[in-house]
Amino acid sequence: MSLSGFLRRVSRGVVRRIRAQASIAIVAGLACVATPAARADTVFLHNGDRLTGRILHLSPDSLTLETTWAGEMKIRRFEVRAIETDKPVVVLRERTEHTEWAVILPGDPGRMLLRPVPEEEVFGPSPVRDDADVERRVEAPKPTPLDVASRSIRYINPKPEESGEGVSRDGRITLSGAALRGNSDGERLYIESDFNTRARDWRYSLGLKARRERDRGNLVSSNALFSGNYDRFLAGSARFGYLRASLEEDRFRDIDLRSAIGAGLGTQLLQTERTQLSVRGGLDAVDLRRSVGSDESYPALGWGVNLSRRTSWFSAELFHDQSGFWNLDDQVQVTVRSRSGIRLPLASGLTASLQLNLDWEGEPAEGRRATDASWLLGVGYAW
Repeated sequence: MSLSGFLRRVSRGVVRRIRAQASIAIVAGLACVATPAARADTVFLHNGDRLTGRILHLSPDSLTLETTWAGEMKIRRFEVRAIETDKPVVVLRERTEHTEWAVILPGDPGRMLLRPVPEEEVFGPSPVRDDADVERRVEAPKPTPLDVASRSIRYINPKPEESGEGVSRDGRITLSGAALRGNSDGERLYIESDFNTRARDWRYSLGLKARRERDRGNLVSSNALFSGNYDRFLAGSARFGYLRASLEEDRFRDIDLRSAIGAGLGTQLLQTERTQLSVRGGLDAVDLRRSVGSDESYPALGWGVNLSRRTSWFSAELFHDQSGFWNLDDQVQVTVRSRSGIRLPLASGLTASLQLNLDWEGEPAEGRRATDASWLLGVGYAW
């Protein structure tokens, strides 16, 4: 092959390589254009930072943002300067009774722009419609953004108890048990369950605790407690009236059946995303049936305390629940039930807990001790 022929072959190969690389670049560019860029909500902070993700919830106290790089994170409300949402969110404004769908855009300092979005644009058109309805929607002008104060946006994606629309439900069940074999021979099982329903104006809760323990085939512990509360909030107030009832059985404390029903007033002292604290007090009617001792029925002063605090340490929850009765006919006879401890979320609703159950009787049955204390390490599921 002559030198000129060799050079022509080399030049043709270089040209083909350049054309192939150019084609790849063009295809990649078209793919970038055809694929929409990932978009997200943006949170602007007063210190100049911008955080992107998906806004899950905004309350008067904090904003919850889901990110791909840090999971869910909570930001204190006073650190937020402005918000921009990629898609419509549910908004509840001050002095309004209903939620609305809107896209939020940054505005002037201390203000935001709300662009209302019809529900048809969010969920699609209704399957049942007439031609006049379609014509009205086509002719309807696009809603203009509303210029509102940032503080007037009270909630984004509010919970049912915050908006007054619908109800929320949650619950948990916890199990603790052991089987001993060898020098010791026994079984122990403890089960605890709570179920709660909440609306803006009312809530109720149901609870169950049961324990059974055997040692070398002999039953050494057997007790159960079922309880329920119904709270009705006074209009525009943290105060509420309540009804409550409980059934308790503990054969080793000579309680064949203790039933109680009562009513009274309470107040929600704290209600934030991290801390809930409520107290209540009223009158109860108690009926106590014993296996060995004398039966009793008496009026009592009843009370209750419910406290939970979620910490930033692994989102652990500290809790303390207490209820009691004070016999108005015999002031020495006081009954206190309490449980205190910590719950740690694991994964997919699973939790681990360490708690102390403490029951105290001011006037126990003959031959019984006043205090029953149980330390429990358990695994549970919350929903």
